[in-house]
Amino acid sequence: MNAKEIKFDKGWKYLVYFDIVLPGIVFLLALLTKSPFLSKLFHSYETFVVSPIPNFVTLTGIIGLVYHLGIIIYTIIKKNYRDLMICLSITILVALFFYFELNYQIIKPLVFY
Repeated sequence: MNAKEIKFDKGWKYLVYFDIVLPGIVFLLALLTKSPFLSKLFHSYETFVVSPIPNFVTLTGIIGLVYHLGIIIYTIIKKNYRDLMICLSITILVALFFYFELNYQIIKPLVFY
């Protein structure tokens, strides 16, 4: 399978890419290069874009909430209920990840100075 055969036709594929694959690549680059810039980029991306738990005081999680709700609404409109269940599962797992503040546990080995 090559890159041309990968199709983003399901909502869960978008969620996996933007919530897991993309931040995973940035995390690995930040970890391997010890780059403060990449560490801050990873942390900011996770806090502002991925997190579906909004905090309106600090303006974090708003994009994540809108993004996750948009994907879920899209799957409801398409009446793809299997995709909806997978999207809901991913969203709940990501929300639990941020609710229990596991995001602060994984950034410990990164260099921020």
